[in-house]
Amino acid sequence: MRFHDHHLAAYVVGEFGKTITLHLEFAPPGLPRQESTIEFSDVAAYQFIHTGGAIIADIREVPLADLLRDIGESLAECWREHGGYVHWNDDREAYRASLEAKGYRAWNLTSAVGFAGFVIARKIAQTPRDQLPAPAPAPGPRPA
Repeated sequence: MRFHDHHLAAYVVGEFGKTITLHLEFAPPGLPRQESTIEFSDVAAYQFIHTGGAIIADIREVPLADLLRDIGESLAECWREHGGYVHWNDDREAYRASLEAKGYRAWNLTSAVGFAGFVIARKIAQTPRDQLPAPAPAPGPRPA
């Protein structure tokens, strides 16, 4: 997958939280801009912190148990305050077992500049460049 040193141009939460799409760009001086789109599908939980100016360093699959050990308290607190996590169970071991039985996996996202995040989802895929939608035309004068 192409993502290392790509800027996080945008991310979209779709299908009422079931998909997370990362829109990434890489524009080395003197070379054409490269785009990459990575989509997580059937998302159970995610969190991104400090997305402004993010340059993605890594998107690494990690054992679900390790991620839940690292972020479990913040997930529990977020659930208490806001709800919304699919398959949530206050018993983290039962939550992990339920997610794994349903085929969920975990990814840590890291950045060279301030950004951090994780995604728990069933799948990750990259949209091939030739299948990305054409850029929107630049705004110009309206026809009379």
